[in-house]
Amino acid sequence: MRNKFLISAICLVVITAVVGCASFSEGKTDIVASENSNDDELTVKTDWNQMASITFSEDAITIEGSGCSNEDGILYITEGGAYTLQGTSSSSSVVVNTDENVKLILNGVDLQSVDGPVIYGAQVKNLYIELADGSINTLTDSNEYATDSSTGEEIGKGVVSCEDDIIIIGEGTLNINGNHKHGISSDDKLYVESGNINVVTEGTDGLNANDLICIDGGTIVIEAVSDVMESDGVLQINGGEITAKSNDEGLEAKDSIYINGGIIDISVSDDGLNATNYIEINDGELSISCETGDAIDCNGGVDGCITINGGNIYVQGGNEPEGGIDADNSSVIINGGEVIAIGAVNSPISEESGQVSIVYGSFDADQSITITDENGNQVFEYTPAVSGSTMIISSNVFEIGNTYKITSGENEISVTAETTVVEAGGSAQGMGGHGGGPAGQLQKPDGTSNFEDMPEDFKPGQMNPETRPQGPMEEGQMQDNNNQ
Repeated sequence: MRNKFLISAICLVVITAVVGCASFSEGKTDIVASENSNDDELTVKTDWNQMASITFSEDAITIEGSGCSNEDGILYITEGGAYTLQGTSSSSSVVVNTDENVKLILNGVDLQSVDGPVIYGAQVKNLYIELADGSINTLTDSNEYATDSSTGEEIGKGVVSCEDDIIIIGEGTLNINGNHKHGISSDDKLYVESGNINVVTEGTDGLNANDLICIDGGTIVIEAVSDVMESDGVLQINGGEITAKSNDEGLEAKDSIYINGGIIDISVSDDGLNATNYIEINDGELSISCETGDAIDCNGGVDGCITINGGNIYVQGGNEPEGGIDADNSSVIINGGEVIAIGAVNSPISEESGQVSIVYGSFDADQSITITDENGNQVFEYTPAVSGSTMIISSNVFEIGNTYKITSGENEISVTAETTVVEAGGSAQGMGGHGGGPAGQLQKPDGTSNFEDMPEDFKPGQMNPETRPQGPMEEGQMQDNNNQ
């Protein structure tokens, strides 16, 4: 890929509004419930100068407008503003190099690069990618990347790669075929606001960022060789729907993970959620199935490094020494939500938790587990898809001081909730019994799984945007902390 980049200094009038990562509103907002989460103030750019409309073909790149040029099949964008892309080419790519904001409106493009990323933000204040309503866009990178002649390093880190922030908006579809590295990669922050995004990577991660990955909306389907998503900083899920498979880990953060909403359904080989310092779940629906790793794993090493305040959480870890919830020899705090965690070894639940949790012992696959109160009323029912040695069951239906009967097949046990942690044949170490069992299709209490919607032979372009739910996004709901 060429390194001939030009810098322009055209000033644009920018109309901005301050928003939080979690939701759109005018004025300042807090991002999430925890003071430890990402709390950057973000601004919104709502006024764009339409610079050019570009049509790709096998023979040419046709440009109507200004701010960009065609050099040997590479579209160079050197001025800030909005650019609409359409057409098909098996040997074209886009390079952005300007100190201003740029928005690429993908309106039915099918592009393949020959020596690197399809879209590369070499320098840009913020790179907005808008998926035009109803459009289907497919981007495929090359098997090998060009190298920088001065450093010897490869240019770019994925199909869509940017040295600065990436903000994805719009109601169209984006199909990513990654042959070499990541699907979408930012050296700073990556925000997904909306759209139908389908990623298949033969290289590494589905989504990758150095500082922050923030998912506020959209429908995301990922099949990755390495991690589904990896942030070297914080990973934050506020909304949207994520369905994914991985030969490695699911959602990984070198700092912390915050889940404040959305639907997450992933099946992975190693850990489902993995963070170095802290994991906090406040809301949303989370289903994780792991073949060999921990479903939720934090290496913080302090009590409460995994804290669950709400949401519906159904997770299944692998065989011993892995488990459903692993807080690295520390205790887990559960203050709310409905939690079902299956694994050979689970970390202890702290008695400082605000909600009662039952640590249940050995159970069999497809054998219903029911819990009734002192009056014989059924308050809980779940049918596991696999056998196991320990299951953590936590719900706000359990109350301290009450006695409960747990029945599974011919096995029956009565327990009294004297504290927020109730031993019912299981233990914090989860040893013995059936072991974790092989990873199977994790089921929710109603017997369903979002992951069943993803076919075994899924390839980008097969996902019809009309078949998956997607919430509306008001104009200007993109996020950006460097527009001013």
